[in-house]
Amino acid sequence: MSEIKKARIAYSGKALDDGTMPVRDLAPALLAFSELVENAYKAIGGERQIKVLLNQDSLNKGSFDITFLLNLDFAEQLKMFVSGAQANGLSDLMTVLGWGPTLTAVGGGIFALVKKIGARKIKKIDSKENRVEMMLDDGETILTTPNTLKVFMNVDCRLSIEKIVDPLKQSGIDSFSLRDPNRPDDKAPLVDINKMEVDIFKAPPAEEEADMDQKTSEMEMLARIITVNFELGKWRLSDGNNTFWASIEDDDFLKQVERRDLAFRKGDTLRIKYYIHQTIRNGKLATEYVVTHVIELREAPRQIKLNF
Repeated sequence: MSEIKKARIAYSGKALDDGTMPVRDLAPALLAFSELVENAYKAIGGERQIKVLLNQDSLNKGSFDITFLLNLDFAEQLKMFVSGAQANGLSDLMTVLGWGPTLTAVGGGIFALVKKIGARKIKKIDSKENRVEMMLDDGETILTTPNTLKVFMNVDCRLSIEKIVDPLKQSGIDSFSLRDPNRPDDKAPLVDINKMEVDIFKAPPAEEEADMDQKTSEMEMLARIITVNFELGKWRLSDGNNTFWASIEDDDFLKQVERRDLAFRKGDTLRIKYYIHQTIRNGKLATEYVVTHVIELREAPRQIKLNF
């Protein structure tokens, strides 16, 4: 036994009057819808595996009309029951996607919400119990659900939505719509998106990660010398498993090296005190090893050991 819900989407236009659609346009769109279902389910707190299947009567002529089965099998439902997890089920997911009871009550699912906001900016978001108020820059307030807001803010979901409406950029494909999956002969759209609205469904860029600058506490280890770049002041060392570049801030040690009081070769070992400095700048992570004190230089064996 499994819990199954139906979802129905359709592409319409002169190029689809005979019920055909190029595979290069269809395949990415179908995969994107499957990705949206999975990503949206995770975004609202779903922790189980959900399957997206094509219904055997999924294709209807006159438009490219597709019905999907969203399937959460009995084994997965049983896991929810045994674990006692407060997981969201398929009904919550269907509401978010646009086939739920709140379609007209609080702004509908994710497609209706993106369309309603359009190119306007969000000035304020206010959560009140089981609903969310979104105030736009022109003063209008839109109501939606907390789960729909989670999907709206999720970059993976938004990228999937962008791919779903992408076929509208093609000549002869004029609209994308959500339709009633329980009434296959009814072509009335629950939500309809036309060619002129494609740009508002383009996924916004992910919010940049905040800059970070942190250092570990000072540690001690043995590190074998691999090579030295004196121009950059960098030493390539190995801890036995990994190799890394390090800068040395021990002035006494550096002066001894400069005066040639210390002679070292590849394979010699340093006993050092060091810390790791990590930074994030413009979304890029950088890690630097910094040696604060060279405790000891251990030369590698230069002669073979003879057995007498």
